[in-house]
Amino acid sequence: MYYFKKKEIDSNIFVGDKNAKISKYGLPNEVKYCKKCLTSNQRATTRSEQRIKKLDQDIQDKTLKFFDDNICGACKIKEGWKNIDIEKRKNDFLKILEKYRSKNGDYDVVVPGSGGKDSFYVAHKLKHEYGMNPITVTFSPFLYTDWGWKNLQNWISAGFENILNSPNRKIYRLLSRMALENMFHPWHPWILGQKNFPPKIAAKLGIPLVIYGESPAEYCNPIEEYREEYMIDWHTIDNKENLRLSGEKYQDLLSMGLKKNDLEPFVPMLKDEFIKKKIKCFAFSYFHGWHPQSNYYYAVQNSNFQTSDERTIGTYTKSGSIDDKMDHFYYHTYYIKFGIGRATHDVSQEIRNGDISIKEGKNLINKYDGEFPEKVEKEIYKFWTIDKSSFSEKIVNLFECPEVNREYYNNLSNYFRSPHIWKKNNMGFVLRKNI
Repeated sequence: MYYFKKKEIDSNIFVGDKNAKISKYGLPNEVKYCKKCLTSNQRATTRSEQRIKKLDQDIQDKTLKFFDDNICGACKIKEGWKNIDIEKRKNDFLKILEKYRSKNGDYDVVVPGSGGKDSFYVAHKLKHEYGMNPITVTFSPFLYTDWGWKNLQNWISAGFENILNSPNRKIYRLLSRMALENMFHPWHPWILGQKNFPPKIAAKLGIPLVIYGESPAEYCNPIEEYREEYMIDWHTIDNKENLRLSGEKYQDLLSMGLKKNDLEPFVPMLKDEFIKKKIKCFAFSYFHGWHPQSNYYYAVQNSNFQTSDERTIGTYTKSGSIDDKMDHFYYHTYYIKFGIGRATHDVSQEIRNGDISIKEGKNLINKYDGEFPEKVEKEIYKFWTIDKSSFSEKIVNLFECPEVNREYYNNLSNYFRSPHIWKKNNMGFVLRKNI
């Protein structure tokens, strides 16, 4: 009996309006768009990814909540900056740095990132404006793009030491495939790795200060979590009994034949250890504001930062989140589950920052959202395929269909669609409510 069976779909549930109120995963039944930035209330938060069950059972802890005036929390935060005492926040930041500043030139702050515009900006500012001694850390993407790898090297060449964690590629492939099957979320293992690696390496190096770029609340996590310090739950778990990786219980993965060291890169710190080591994780943006377009110009001026050679699939930009080929499929699966794609993410951010108008944003969303990543699909399908030359017979036999191709991916896509978001007509699947 296969553990991962081919999904069965009744496409009739998408025909007509009979099932238009049926929502999966606990998503809000009524689709709403923020009247300021155009993001959707279907957007899921990312606060406790290490606890996500299989998506057909439960989505995440929360979805994006709108205020009574149909404005999202991220827009409220941006509006609130008009009334913030910026100088006081910068002084508060200085006090934090002084508490951790090395007296002998040792590394005194961990800066996570890929070497992209945002992480470069934070590391460079800390070193050259604040006189700190940052060490940078990177959790490897699934499949580096040429410009992603070059930007990591450019980061190092600009004067920064980097620790790159590259997990076992076979395990990385397997967990991504499991996450695809369970949650239609193939990026999930990378998200766990990039969230959990920085504080773990900080603990090992005895550098308790970690500074990220932006606060998750600025990207639509709960507004009550907008604060200088990251929530401890972001990086920790109470015990491994509650831990899930790619939608599977930790113990179940071990029973499938995986070893503890295979899973270690993706496992969060235990909360007790995190507190004992006195790890503190702060958001640079909380003290300075955050404008990704300005970060891009800063990176270009102070390094050999490179944009991609072409427009990023699913959006109109060329400089954000460009280091991993898997990104393209992550945003496509996101579009299938929640009805919002990569262009919506970029548009919402740029409207909040005053870079584009709402009218421009609507046009860009309608033009690019949900674009299929055909250019990289064969390479990604091969990455997800569980072949006998790479995996044991026990692992291969977990899958009814070890090979992934366009037909298999489309079948999965349709299985994970929610009837309240999608309908089917003679043109195929279309959104019930467009922007």
